[in-house]
Amino acid sequence: MISYGKKEMEALALIEPINANNIAIDTEKYVRKAHELRSEFLADTLQKMYRGTVGKYRQHRKLEAAKNALYAMSDRELNDIGIIRSEIDQAVEGKREMEATKKAGFWQNLMNKFVEAQKARAAYVHLMAMDSRQLADIGLTRGEIEVAVNGNKKDRANDNLAQPINTNDHRKAV
Repeated sequence: MISYGKKEMEALALIEPINANNIAIDTEKYVRKAHELRSEFLADTLQKMYRGTVGKYRQHRKLEAAKNALYAMSDRELNDIGIIRSEIDQAVEGKREMEATKKAGFWQNLMNKFVEAQKARAAYVHLMAMDSRQLADIGLTRGEIEVAVNGNKKDRANDNLAQPINTNDHRKAV
């Protein structure tokens, strides 16, 4: 192995100078790659739009064919499959109820919560007016009234769901 000192290194550097700027970037290659990627993206986007449009059109045609087939049936045949003539559009499109599926607005939700609170308050007052015997008849104690009104059955003390620890498999002593 040959070891070079400082003088030898300087002499070698003079023989073959180092060009620090020998990195050449092929810009045409990157421009071509960018054009290819842009073309692929546009082709994919247009293809998705076309498929979406054609898919929606085909789905619409299938729904219309199903509606026409149902409208061609007699009332008796429709009754056999469990729908009436006015429910054909809803049945084919999968809509259960036109008005019930609409979302309630802020004021409607506020009103519903107010009505629920009033019903819970009335139930609480009614249960508190009962005596212990009447409460026992419906399976409640006075301490469980609030839990029963709020609907949390798992929080009830007298849920009668707990099984005895030793059931002895219902065997009798001999």
